[in-house]
Amino acid sequence: MTETRVTAEDVARLAGVSRSTVSRAFTPGRVVNKDTRAIILRAAKKLGYEPNALAQALISKRSQIVGVMMGELSNPFHAVLHQALGRSLHEHGLIPVSAQLVPGESASGFISMFRQYQVNVVVLTSHNFSVDWIDALRNAGLKVVLLNRVDEERYTSAICADHAQGGYIAARHLLERGCTRIGVCEGTDGYWTSATRLQGHLKGLEAAGQTPVFVSKGDYTYASGSACAERILNGDLPTPDGLLCPNDLFAIGLMDRLRARAGMRFPEDIAVIGFDDIPMGAWEGNSLTTVRLPIGQMADRTAEVIARNNSGTKVLDETIWIPCRIVARSSA
Repeated sequence: MTETRVTAEDVARLAGVSRSTVSRAFTPGRVVNKDTRAIILRAAKKLGYEPNALAQALISKRSQIVGVMMGELSNPFHAVLHQALGRSLHEHGLIPVSAQLVPGESASGFISMFRQYQVNVVVLTSHNFSVDWIDALRNAGLKVVLLNRVDEERYTSAICADHAQGGYIAARHLLERGCTRIGVCEGTDGYWTSATRLQGHLKGLEAAGQTPVFVSKGDYTYASGSACAERILNGDLPTPDGLLCPNDLFAIGLMDRLRARAGMRFPEDIAVIGFDDIPMGAWEGNSLTTVRLPIGQMADRTAEVIARNNSGTKVLDETIWIPCRIVARSSA
């Protein structure tokens, strides 16, 4: 037996009001008498009515549906960030429609999809999106918010962790623990986060009158950390007493390889600090000291900015920086 969907007309008949009044009662920002709204909500609850978000968007021209563009989710950090963003959007009455970017794919197909869903705002959460992508979205009339990245080429709204400050406090943490031969490993070449974290690491050392014993190229993968460990063990890089890693996956790969091949201990042989604070960093076998990105705060602020924009009280014209903090575990 097919269940009949409850409509706004059903609610209007039960509440004794017009269909348009029901629509206004469920549309954010629309004026409805307080007592009338209460009657409508009671009728809707009794009937089990849920408003149609797409229909509301067509009527009000203000969609509660938000496009979320993700890159590759191979790094656990991005999965945690996406989960937090989805939760925050729901808490602000917003509905995420997520899509994942495939390398080399153009923006046109996604723009068409977002238009079908009456999306007004698109959140970009990956570093794989080029300036051309941002331009294409904006030229299509979509507002763009960058989450955990910034647009250095032109002005685009952004909610971002202060990666330079995070790199700085990581360097200071090793110095405060007596490290004097500190190595620095870079993240993926061409990424804004890589350059910014490296800048913070170097400034933290420079403030204490130190220079790194090496700065090694790498990326944000477990394999890259393992490869860096091999270079240290083979003598291609000087052995440090402290190591600043570009992210947690890199740090875990490095520690695993140094343990397996040379039985090294952390921090007795080398103090290691990661970046991101992914869940596996806290595992007993890793116990990784790291820089925690303010994921929950970034997600909440992103949802707040979008909700304010949708209510018409504030345009998307701000860049918000949120500080990081050290999570001290046994590796450092």
